[in-house]
Amino acid sequence: MKIKVKVLLMIAAAAGCIASCKKNNDKPDAVDSSTSSLNVINATFNNVNVYQNGIRINNTTTFYPGGTLGYILVKAGTQNYSVKLDGPSNPNPLFSLPLTLSKDSVYSFYIAGNTADQVFKTTDVIAGDTSKVPSAKIRFVNASPDAGNISVHFEGTTNKVAVDTEKVSNLAFKATSTFYLVAPGEHNMAMHSAAFPGTIVRDTVQLVGGKVYTYYGFGNKSAGLATGLFTNQ
Repeated sequence: MKIKVKVLLMIAAAAGCIASCKKNNDKPDAVDSSTSSLNVINATFNNVNVYQNGIRINNTTTFYPGGTLGYILVKAGTQNYSVKLDGPSNPNPLFSLPLTLSKDSVYSFYIAGNTADQVFKTTDVIAGDTSKVPSAKIRFVNASPDAGNISVHFEGTTNKVAVDTEKVSNLAFKATSTFYLVAPGEHNMAMHSAAFPGTIVRDTVQLVGGKVYTYYGFGNKSAGLATGLFTNQ
């Protein structure tokens, strides 16, 4: 009988403790579901995969040179990011680094080489031109670690005379220009590199009014230089 009484008392005490705890803290632990929007740009000539906290974030099986992920939702705050070369023979990350993204903010993350000091991010405040006849918006990014400063020109003709309009000059590695308003339509663009004075990389691009674009240079001395263009909005 005494044993039964002791057991009953212990059960009652435990129940009282649980009830008391619920009164003091009757809400479950909050799950942090805050997110950021992130675009990843593979500004290398390698096929890579990108991971957040060990989970691959690119949907394709590999992330091709010059490729962009497009904006996706990722967990906000400080998370661990790593990059691996594609393929079963490359199980170890090239590098890992903490990356802090604010809640409800928009970023681009550039992988410009095989080490953590060759990656960088930009905060993307994206707003298209809302004029009655909207222009396109475009910015320029130097994502080449050894191309030196770059300049970007728009090439064209006026009254059959060659016109070379410099849009941005001496943009250093990891630097991002402001957004420029540009007339919609086809544009001949040329990227000049300070490290390769005789090299000009040319593109013909179609820009749409009201849209927002990023034009970036990438590559290295051994593999050469290249350019890419993606739509922010």
